[in-house]
Amino acid sequence: DAYTPGTEVSVSVDRGVRRRHSECHTAGHVVDAAMDRCGLALVPTKGYHFLDAPYVEYRGKIDAGDRAGVLARLQQHFSDLVDEDIPTTISVLPVEEAEKECNRLAANFDFSEYRKSGDDVRVVRVAGWPCPCGGTHVKSTGVLKENGWGVTGLRVKKGVTRVKYQMTVP
Repeated sequence: DAYTPGTEVSVSVDRGVRRRHSECHTAGHVVDAAMDRCGLALVPTKGYHFLDAPYVEYRGKIDAGDRAGVLARLQQHFSDLVDEDIPTTISVLPVEEAEKECNRLAANFDFSEYRKSGDDVRVVRVAGWPCPCGGTHVKSTGVLKENGWGVTGLRVKKGVTRVKYQMTVP
């Protein structure tokens, strides 16, 4: 059924579903912070923050002999970040300031479109980790504890490391 301009519609949001999606998205950012705490300076390249099989991908690989240890450390750091209940903060910054803050380790994010448009950048800090992001997030890392979010796996293929995460409470 097509709607014509001016048609009145009604929309409702399922609060529980929205919260789970916000948790999933936030947990992906916590994976980035856990990678940083592990001392793994791999550049994040892709995130899939949907409930069926969420993951974050990074450019670079982890040697096969190191993967079990890295996975255990990632799981522990993720859990620690959740236990620390770190507030999520959001700010809008001039592009130069956002680029400096978000690309402090490497040129992770391309700010060229912001430079062309002259727009400021929405920067979200989850677990203290800054990222240009327009998604929805929970108020702090501690919220992730209720549904048991955590890192569940690690896979390396063709120079890409994929870190899987999931909630453990249905």
